[in-house]
Amino acid sequence: MTAVTLQHIYKTFAQDTASGQRGVAAINDLSLKIASGEVLAVLGPSGCGKSTLLRIIAGLTQPDRGEVFYDQDDLRDIPPEQRGVGMVFQDGALIPHWIAERNIGFFLFLRHREDELPERITRISQITGFGLETLLERRPGQLSGGERQRVAVARALARDPRVFLFDEPFSNLDARLRAHARVELKRLLREFPVTSVYVTHDQVEAVALAHRVAVMRAGRIEQIDTYQALYYNPINLFVATFIGTPTINLFEGSVEDHRWQGMHFGGFPIRTDLPEHDKVILGVRPEGILLTGDEGVPASVLSVMPYFPERFNLIEVDGGGEQWHITAPLETVVTPGETVHCALDPEAALYFDARTGQRIG
Repeated sequence: MTAVTLQHIYKTFAQDTASGQRGVAAINDLSLKIASGEVLAVLGPSGCGKSTLLRIIAGLTQPDRGEVFYDQDDLRDIPPEQRGVGMVFQDGALIPHWIAERNIGFFLFLRHREDELPERITRISQITGFGLETLLERRPGQLSGGERQRVAVARALARDPRVFLFDEPFSNLDARLRAHARVELKRLLREFPVTSVYVTHDQVEAVALAHRVAVMRAGRIEQIDTYQALYYNPINLFVATFIGTPTINLFEGSVEDHRWQGMHFGGFPIRTDLPEHDKVILGVRPEGILLTGDEGVPASVLSVMPYFPERFNLIEVDGGGEQWHITAPLETVVTPGETVHCALDPEAALYFDARTGQRIG
């Protein structure tokens, strides 16, 4: 297995504009260490540099500055054929006029090791529970989207990869196929513990597959940790609002006599060194706001959306000038237009500087 280290990576691309070309920073002073055998998920909005990061790790894109190491070896000093990179793209990137068997075994055929292919295909099929053997004589155009991606994953594994890179491989699959493919890939990554980087928009995939999650914005990693740590201890407003479904509730307020005070909720102790009347945003996850019977802040129910697999209702309410979301058990019966009363759990409150967005401890 291989550890991957990135040190102070910069990458800028030229972009055409009405006034001429200008440089756009895709990666901006990014440093990262991926442990040997670790699966790292990379989340972030479109255009934040996720795919560029993946291509730099693979050696397909050269950074303007900075170094990439596989263990102690500079990637630039490793010949491409010896890097051992297995990549899976959104569309599988299979060679269209080759049957699946030749696509899977291309690396082995090049090295005259094709006799190893049947055993590898059998092993992958055993691990995933998917009959890969039934697809071997078909060309990519004869395969479904899910089958193409399974062939692409098998092709990447067939080459003894040191590093496994995924660029949103299941984004074109429907929800049912995504769930199956995710389970199959989890089994493969457990059986073949290859250092892996998984770029995705899907937080469920990140939780299911990765040991750690990196949240990117504008070419930088904002925070990297377990998903649970990102959810409960975000370092800034961007991470707090990006991580979590349903999204976090935000309330504007200020410091009043060493306590946070907002429009509806308030009186919560806050750091005593903060200036009086300083603007502070309070964030609280939907599960941190409680329905309290006849006490608490009155609010009108706007909508109720059941989440059956997660066993909760997502209730949107309006408190007159502020709106927020609450999660309540499925058995909770409320209807739009009804008035409910709410209380905020102070233990669930997260505070952020209104100017910088940074977390206030």
